[in-house]
Amino acid sequence: MRKLLLSSSALVAAASISSYAVADVSVTGGFEWRYTSVSSGIAAKDGTEFGTDNTVTIKFTNKTDNGLSLLAVHDIDSDGTGDDGAGNDESYLQISGGFGTVRLGEKDSINESFGIGEHDLIDEDLSAAPGSSSIVTTAGEANSSDGNKLSYITPSMGGFQAGYSIADSGTATQSTDQTAMGVSYTMPMAGGSLMLRYNKEATDGAAADETEASNYGAKLTMGAASIIVAHGESTIGAGTAQTDDVAANGVSVRYNLGGGMSVGASTVTAEDDKDVSAGINEKYTANIAEVSYTIAPGLSAKLTYLDYDYKRGLETESTDDSGSKTQLTISASF
Repeated sequence: MRKLLLSSSALVAAASISSYAVADVSVTGGFEWRYTSVSSGIAAKDGTEFGTDNTVTIKFTNKTDNGLSLLAVHDIDSDGTGDDGAGNDESYLQISGGFGTVRLGEKDSINESFGIGEHDLIDEDLSAAPGSSSIVTTAGEANSSDGNKLSYITPSMGGFQAGYSIADSGTATQSTDQTAMGVSYTMPMAGGSLMLRYNKEATDGAAADETEASNYGAKLTMGAASIIVAHGESTIGAGTAQTDDVAANGVSVRYNLGGGMSVGASTVTAEDDKDVSAGINEKYTANIAEVSYTIAPGLSAKLTYLDYDYKRGLETESTDDSGSKTQLTISASF
């Protein structure tokens, strides 16, 4: 009798555990190796280098009894050295239902989800502005971060969707809270589609550190061709303490040649009306051409060429520069 009771208890416990252990778990990874050659007007930047960018992503998915879809994501940058560093990239919980989607945790600001820029049609969007500059290098969204935040995205309603996010900096003496919003509308057009997007963000800070950015643009897809036209604006500082007022315009095109090969090209110009010296604004222009080839499912090669020119204007810590970058990238996904 004792054995029967123990066996019955074990069966009940096993059934109870199985009713909770219903989450699906997936582990995926990405490995990217690159060889970059730089030709610059600054001798210290000339040369070649190898680089890697490797990630591991763990996802848990579940469906509750009342119909909610749960997704937990833990994304890790697994490079131990180099510019990419190592550590958590994103870690968040997503709850979806008829009401839309709520995200909790370390995830991009919502203007990233609703952003659009010429770089979106380029697999390897190279840039070459000096690190000491504050100029943007694309006409897309700006100042998005993976900090801890609360985000909401509406369900899609006739092609329309909107989102909002807030990041709370906590009890720091100088608040750096951020709010962001975005809207998009997608419609069919002549056998293809037209997508329109707008987004905006604002980050608090001292008068000289406040930032605001907005971005809008359109993407037209017809058959094997896609075109993006985008505009972005961003400022640093407020009132008399404003130090940057940047406007950027970008255009890109991509065409699928078939057989796993595609080609893309983009151009962007960004100019700062506040950083002006001797009538010359701080300005960055770049043109990119790229060929991508899928060697096998999960394995691709990309050859990307960047031609750029940078004028520092009043950005005294930077240096005028012009030149080019050529990069070979091998990417694998698992």
